[in-house]
Amino acid sequence: MEKAGCDDAKKELQETLELVTGLNEYAQSKSTQLGSLLKSIVEETAALSFTKLQEEGKLIVPRSDDSKMTMISSASQVQLLQFFIRKLKCRNILEIGTYMGYGAFGMADVMAQGGKVTGIDIEPHFCDFVNKTARERNINVEVKQGSAITVLESLAKEGNKYDFIYVDCHKPDYCEYFKTAMMACDNVLWHGRSIKRSDYFAECMDDFNTMVAADPRVTTDSVCHVMTGYFLFNTMTTANKFSNL
Repeated sequence: MEKAGCDDAKKELQETLELVTGLNEYAQSKSTQLGSLLKSIVEETAALSFTKLQEEGKLIVPRSDDSKMTMISSASQVQLLQFFIRKLKCRNILEIGTYMGYGAFGMADVMAQGGKVTGIDIEPHFCDFVNKTARERNINVEVKQGSAITVLESLAKEGNKYDFIYVDCHKPDYCEYFKTAMMACDNVLWHGRSIKRSDYFAECMDDFNTMVAADPRVTTDSVCHVMTGYFLFNTMTTANKFSNL
């Protein structure tokens, strides 16, 4: 009886794992398909060699080749961003942490006519790739190179305002980025580890989630279990640096 019970439990566990593994693929198959440009960016990202770039002195932050595909947003994440940008008719969009431009070009594809996506990334190689692609495709996307905090301060001094702000960047600085009134933030569940604060980035994400949830300026917020977690919210305050809302 004990062996039979154990076998049944193993079978149920295997079925559950197969179901969970297939959910993202199933959801993607039933969703609007992304365009050819985003598919080509995925291919370009897969072909990257962080090892080679580091040897050539073209990376500021040391990175493992194992991380190159985990750094790119998933199709379902971009589709969720597109949904909100369409509904809100966003024209001026800010992305903090642009990488190879998958999210930036996805958002640009559905922004209001005459709009612009401004990106920030610390790596010159990524900025050059995205800006070159934008010029070649005549897409109004521009990535500014530098530390996000420094670039944000510069944008604030210039008086820039944004309808939608998306953050997928250096996790320990998320609490600082919160001052910009961002509306969408990636990785807040940190693969489920935020719940138990089981590593440094998990602690940063939990601190950030707690701060946002407790802030009286936040009028609407929701943590969405999409991939590693989205936090969607709106901050209403006269002290807000960037919000157009």
